[in-house]
Parts: sequence; C-alpha cells; structure tokens
Amino acid sequence: MVWTIISEEKLDVLKKRNRELECIYSISDLFDLHVPLKSLLKGIIQRLPSAFLYPEVAEACIILDGEMYRTDGFEKNKQTISSDIIVQNAKKGSLHVSYREERPFHDIGPFLVGEQRLLNVVTSRLCKVIERKKVEAALLDSEKRYRLIFDASPLGIFVDRQGTITHCNRSFLNIFSVPRDNVIGSKVFEFVNDPYLDRLLAGSAPDVRSFYENEYSARVPGKEIHLKSYYVPLRSRENLIEGGIGLIADITANKNSEEELQNQKELLTSTFEALQDLIVVVDREMKIVTSNWKDDMITPPDTEDEHPPLCEYIGHNLMPCDPCPIREVFSTGSMKEFEHTDPVDKRVRDFRIFPVYDTKGDVTMAVSHIRDITESKETEAALKRSTRELEHAYEELKSLDRLKDEFLSNLRHELNTPLTSIKGFSELLYEETLGPLNDNQKDAIERVVAKSRKLQNLIDSLLFVSTNQNGDIRYNFEQIDIYTLLNDTVNLYFDTVKDKNLKIHIDIGFDSCYIEGDRTYLPQVFHNLLDNAIKFTSSGGNITLFASVEEENVHIVVGDTGIGISHDDIQGLFSKFHQIDSSSTRNYGGNGLGLYISKVIVENHNGNIWIESEEGIGTDVHVSIPVKQSQFSASSSSSSVSAENPLLR
Repeated sequence: MVWTIISEEKLDVLKKRNRELECIYSISDLFDLHVPLKSLLKGIIQRLPSAFLYPEVAEACIILDGEMYRTDGFEKNKQTISSDIIVQNAKKGSLHVSYREERPFHDIGPFLVGEQRLLNVVTSRLCKVIERKKVEAALLDSEKRYRLIFDASPLGIFVDRQGTITHCNRSFLNIFSVPRDNVIGSKVFEFVNDPYLDRLLAGSAPDVRSFYENEYSARVPGKEIHLKSYYVPLRSRENLIEGGIGLIADITANKNSEEELQNQKELLTSTFEALQDLIVVVDREMKIVTSNWKDDMITPPDTEDEHPPLCEYIGHNLMPCDPCPIREVFSTGSMKEFEHTDPVDKRVRDFRIFPVYDTKGDVTMAVSHIRDITESKETEAALKRSTRELEHAYEELKSLDRLKDEFLSNLRHELNTPLTSIKGFSELLYEETLGPLNDNQKDAIERVVAKSRKLQNLIDSLLFVSTNQNGDIRYNFEQIDIYTLLNDTVNLYFDTVKDKNLKIHIDIGFDSCYIEGDRTYLPQVFHNLLDNAIKFTSSGGNITLFASVEEENVHIVVGDTGIGISHDDIQGLFSKFHQIDSSSTRNYGGNGLGLYISKVIVENHNGNIWIESEEGIGTDVHVSIPVKQSQFSASSSSSSVSAENPLLR
C-alpha cells in the first residue's frame, strides 16, 4: 500500500475546488429543472456564496431588467466582484458577490481569480437559460397569437380537387350563420360564388397563379352581405391541385365605410375649397402638396405638374423670403406666426405655419394658413382712436363733474346766507313777533315761510348729493325710537293733508322700537316718502303708514292711492335727478333727488328700500332697517287722520 502525503495548502485548494464543483452542480440542477426565472435567480444567489473562500460572510445579488434579487446581508462595496448578464448582445443586468466584512487581499481584492471565473461561468450559463426562456416565451406567445388569428379569421381548408371543406373556424360560421356540421364535408361553391375557381378545381383552367381572389354579394338569413374570398391552392410536383386554403371575409362594413369615406372626402374637399382663407401644404422639397387656390393671392397652376415648387407661386410680395419662414418651421419643428404687409397692394395678411409630423416625430410637411386681415387691422386702428377719444371725453366729463360738485357746494353756501335771513324774518313776521298782521298779510307771509322751507330742502338735497358723491357724509349713530320718529313726521304734514283733503291711515304694530340711526339724516327718508305720497295723490285720496317688526328688522310701508308707476319706470326711480317724464315735473314739482337720497340713507343704515306700484292704482314704498332686539315693545294699534281728525299721537 502506498501512502500519499498531501500538504495542508493543497488540501485547502482541493476543499475549495470541491465547494466550487458542488456549487456548479447545484446550480446546474436548477438550470435543468426548468423552474420559473424568478425561482431560478433566487436559487442561484442562495447557492453561490458557498463556493467562495469565505462563505460565512459572502453575500450575492442578481440585478435583471431593473429587478433585484439578493441575500439578506448583501451590500455592494469595494470588496465586490461582478459579472454582466448579456442577452442577445444587450446588457440586461449583472451578478455580484461581496463580503460584508473586510478580508485579506488575494488576487482580486479579497477574491481569487478562480472565483471570478466561477462567477463568469455561472453568468454565462444564466445568460443562455434566460435567452432560451425568452425564446420559449416568444414561441408560446406566437403560438397563442396564431391560434387566435386563425380562430378569428374565416379560413376553410380544401383537401381535394373537388373543393370539399374539411375544416373551418368560428368566424366562418358566424358569417354564414350555419352550424359546423353543415359546413364540414360541403362543397366550397356553396359559399364561394366564383366560376373561375370552379373551373380551376375541375382542372379545366391552366392558370398556375399562387392565389386567387374575388368579390361578390351573398344572401344569408335576414340580409345581403358583401364577401371577399381568397384561395391559395396546394399543388403537387406535377402541378396538380391537391387541396388549398380559403379565406372568406365579410366586407359589408368596409363597403359601407368606403362609401362613407368617399362622401366624407367629397364633403371635406368642398369645405376645403369653400374656406375664405388660403391654405397651402408644402413638403420638405418646398413643393406644394395641395392648396385651396385663391386667385386673389396665388393662381392655380396651369401645367401638368401636380406639385409645383412653392417659390414659383408665392413671391416676396405675398410672403417674406429672407429668411424663409417655412424652412424655419422644417428646421425648428415649431409653429411660426407673423403678419406681413404686401408692398404692392398694401394688404395685411396673417401667416400661421404649422409643422406636420410623421410617426418617427420628423417634420414631413408644413401647412401655411394665410388670412387677409386688412379690414380687421383698420377696424382695430379705428377702435383705438375711438378709445382714445372716449378716454379724453371721460376725463372731460370727470372734470365737469368735479366743477358741478364744486358749483353746488358753493351755491349752497352762497344761497344759505340770504335764505337764512329771509326764513328767519318771515317766521318772525308770521308769528307776529314784530307786530300784528291783517289776514291778507298773514296769508302772504305764510306762503313766504312755506316756500323758503322748500328752498331750504332743495339746497340741503343738493348739498347731500354733492357731499355723498365725495364720500364726506359722516353719520352719528345712536338709539332712536322709530315709533316716535314716524309720529313726529306725520304731525308735520297735518296742514298739508288738510289743504289737499286727504286721509292718513296709520297702523303701527308696536309701542316702541329702537334702532341705531342718525337723528339728522334718517328722518329725511320718511319726510321724502310722505311728501311724495301726498304730492302724487289727488284730493280725497288715502295715505297709509304701516310699521311692524319682522324677525330682526322693522318693516315700514308708506302707501298712497295716487297716480302709480309703470313697471318699466320703477327701476330708475332711485337714480339721481330722475323724473318719469317732463310732465311730472311741471304738474307735481320736485327735483328727482328725494328717492335717491332716501336709498343712500337707508343703505347706510344697513337697510333696504324698494317700491311696489301699479299704474293708476297707487304706490307702496317699503323700508326695512335692523332693530335692537332688547329694545322692542309690541302692541297692536291703528288710527286714521283726516282734516277733521288731527293726529294726537
């Protein structure tokens, strides 16, 4: 017996080689098992670390098509060797092995050259397996696809020269609405109306073409259809027909679509020709593909050339040539828009040139849209001139308005001084403070007092309008009892009611009701409303004053049985200086400011005012103002005031 002594170093090499072989065999078993690709990759990274010098700290990772498969401790670092996965000459991923702890330096970092070869061998086998699996998947996909194509295509297979059908699919059966048993064994001529094919199968036609086709119409249950048939004969070496494959397609929809497309084409052509703007389609060689030629811009070609050069029909007058905007569209791929004035006819035209792309994203054509905008430019210039004139006129009106406000303000101050004296002395005379008056003198002084008061009201109204427009009115809000305010207002008009022989009916649903109001301005609202009601009501008529608390507002209505207002005239009543017509001013007097002032004051008290009226019947003016809920006492009382029954409230 011979004993061989092996050194410790050689023994380590043999053990290392043994681990490598076991790893290769283990991975080869995975390749032979035809497992799914994901399972194969996971198996490789689990088996691969055992073949390396330090398997206890070795980790593996495979990256394929963006997906990563790795052992739990893998982390790519400087102690990593890699091998690329190349499939069909394209890199699909890579295989990596690394140590998670530092190890002594060997051939390649801490790795051996043999370990790199092992990694390359595994990667090479893996590449072949991946390529084989891709081919298998492609074959399976192709087989499925061809089966689907065959099943969806109306194919009939003829196996003898008599044209007996031996096979057909569902599409064939659907076209003719017959069961499969009625087709198999039937003659093809029961479904294909082609006399030439009949002679061909009978051997009387010497034609040796590779296929035959025909279109015809056929009757199926309930309708007539259009069919197209193809026949591919299978010939023997002696050129005898042994069978063939037939394809029958229902082209009814295509026929209808062709007619519809033709109609659409004619419609589009008519529309294209009817466009008022010029459309020119140009290819990359600067030749006109098509155009709806407009004689006022470019003349249709009288030559046989269907695609004449653009430069022969569009000169520098119509479109600038340096640089050529159409060439810029081809070079940049961007739409170009500009205006150009023809130096010859002075017409202004708007140009919009659009690129047309092919499936690869390249610009193949350019569409030029040319519109004559001379008239619109002239209109635009005229509008600008008009706008400037209107702005100038507006500034003049603003200046006049300021002058008017200043005039009214000055007028009020100028009139107030003499009017105060007239009003004061006339009231002293009327009250006989300066001595007794006879009846005629008293009547005359009474008229002076009344007219001076009216004049004072007019001046105050003009001043209010001017001050309000400038935003200079300042309200002093305090608690006001609306009950007392309404009664005081009615009592002021007793003499006027008496003179016109009117009756005032009062219905106030509370004894007291407090609001936040201004004692100077708020009473003017009800003075104006009562004054209008009395003014526009004839002798013997009625005036009504209604007041109630509704939710959080006091609702006051001043009504009359006067001349009324038409629906169309109500909308403008709250405008400054508004009069329904000139006759109203002459017959009833007034300056058209009362309702305007009332609206301003009510809205500044967070209230609303509106009018309901019927022509010839009368008018109701509504006022709604918020109340203070804690200051309200309800009651139900009403009264009637006439010339013989003065108001006692």
